[in-house]
Amino acid sequence: MKKGKILLSIFIFGMIFQVARAEELPVPTLNNVVIISIEHPVTDAAEVAYIKNNFPWGLYAWLSFSRTVVYPVLAWQSDWSNADTGIQAFKDEVDLLTDAAETAGVRLHIVLCSGLARGLYIYRTAKEEDIRNAQWYNDNRIASDTQILDPQVMDRYVFGTLSRYARKMRRNLEAKAKAALEFLKQRMYKYFFTLLAASGWGELEMNPGRINQAKNLQDWFCDYSPLAVMEFRDWVRHTGMYDDVTGTYQSQGYSAGGARYQGTNGLAQFNADFGTSFTTWDLKYYNWDLLDDWDEDPRDDVNSDPGRIPYAAYVQGGMMPNSGLYFIPAGFDPPRTMAPGNAFWDLWNLFRETMVHNFVLDMARWSQEVKIPPARWYSHQIPADYLFGTNPSMPLKNPRYYTSASPLWTADVFPFASAGATVYDIKFPGWFARTSDYALSALSALTPHWAVLEYDAETYPRGMGVTQSSVNDILAQYLRVYQFNPQLINFWRWMDTSGEHQIKGMNKEEALRQFVAAVRDKARQTDLDVVFDPPRVSGVSAERPQGARTVRLKWSAKIWEGQPWEWKDWGDFSHFEILSGERPDAGVLAGTSKEPAFTDSVPAARMSHFRVRAVNVKGVAGPASEAAAVGTVR
Repeated sequence: MKKGKILLSIFIFGMIFQVARAEELPVPTLNNVVIISIEHPVTDAAEVAYIKNNFPWGLYAWLSFSRTVVYPVLAWQSDWSNADTGIQAFKDEVDLLTDAAETAGVRLHIVLCSGLARGLYIYRTAKEEDIRNAQWYNDNRIASDTQILDPQVMDRYVFGTLSRYARKMRRNLEAKAKAALEFLKQRMYKYFFTLLAASGWGELEMNPGRINQAKNLQDWFCDYSPLAVMEFRDWVRHTGMYDDVTGTYQSQGYSAGGARYQGTNGLAQFNADFGTSFTTWDLKYYNWDLLDDWDEDPRDDVNSDPGRIPYAAYVQGGMMPNSGLYFIPAGFDPPRTMAPGNAFWDLWNLFRETMVHNFVLDMARWSQEVKIPPARWYSHQIPADYLFGTNPSMPLKNPRYYTSASPLWTADVFPFASAGATVYDIKFPGWFARTSDYALSALSALTPHWAVLEYDAETYPRGMGVTQSSVNDILAQYLRVYQFNPQLINFWRWMDTSGEHQIKGMNKEEALRQFVAAVRDKARQTDLDVVFDPPRVSGVSAERPQGARTVRLKWSAKIWEGQPWEWKDWGDFSHFEILSGERPDAGVLAGTSKEPAFTDSVPAARMSHFRVRAVNVKGVAGPASEAAAVGTVR
């Protein structure tokens, strides 16, 4: 890496979260640029070249390409202590994408998906080994009666539980995540101007697979895995892994719980507070114990966990016993019917959302442990309470909110990383369902840096005959997003065979071109009329060939020495003025130039010093350079 890149690397990695407001043109950094990332394979050289060459990219509008499904996979039966070698396929994919971006001279943003809520095939073996590793709906099914008949049900419909109490699965997840993050950090340093950002986990939520869009409150929702249910119990009581002294997750339990629900009167107090009638803290269904073996050696197919429920023992519709070893009549159990406003339901729903948030937050913590800068790692959540124009103040929200347990606040990963969320606006015949109406302001308030991910100003639902809006209308939406000052916008998507999100060849393409032109020189300032003053020109030299009546001048093409950007990259640059005189403070205008060179063809004998200054499109000149005395060359 060249010295200039090293200096810039140090500067950006050590930056503070402020946007430059100086009048002089600021040096571009991750702090003041908007990363305009387009969802399209960076390996598609032809399309990448088209996008690179047909949009007016500039100092503060950086072209990136997003890959939103990258799966680190660590084999279920392997040595997890050697995860770095176990995720070689992930590393190879990252290198392939990074090399393609480096070759094309563009940037890269990738999204890691866990395999629990996306890429469900990754944990097929885990779910089959112990069905408790799957998310259970409130009827203790893992899928609908139709879905369960699909031979690929585990790959297509069954989410993995997000519970921290899925100890074996969580150990695999943590091992592969930390190895993947360490590798990404290495690549971010090696390819500093290429691999700009990463997100994860991609759209982490509870299983919405049985959602009914015609309803608000849902019949079927997750997660009632016995692992999640016990975690809920311990989260409330501050016991087990949430013990405030010995627990792995000490001080992370329910804020109004703890000692109040412990001891001989704890259960009675809980019943009084929440209108329940439990006689034991043991689970109503499939009770188990944290002392159970959980198979700490994953290198073989032996698992001696006494509470394990293999998929072979799963019975569709038969997992809610009313007698026998796996049933305690008055045992502890979360509410199985949605009842917003009911104290016990609200507590359970808070835990569901907290479980999602913890999963996202743990990943952000791991990213900081390996020292990925917060401005380069984003969460990537579905803002379910803001989808399609709703917001948390509304009494009834969209169905996805009630199933996913993924409100926008689950994207809050401060101070470990930056917030990001998917934002689709859907155009229906005659009206818009705009997630952006309320979500943008709320998202921008979560962390100092943040991202709009999988952004589409107007999605066209298939089969509805929706026509695209005008270029100006779409541009107005793009500029509205920019006014909230995001660091990264992932435009979804360049090409889409379904037609729902297509950018190329649509009015969205021209709107994007105009958007880039509008923001490219603004250093992420929301005042689009701002034009920065030029900085000082450097590297001026003046030479008169022996016997000639001309003076050849040249100066640095770079705006700032030690940085890669040139004057031609600044859209608000107009020209250079060349000043001459017999003293070092030369001030007589000798001419102008668009290029970093000039020949004074008939210099006056006394004009022995030259200075250069840059002028912007508003006619404002920057400070003059140091004077260059004329030297004679043979």
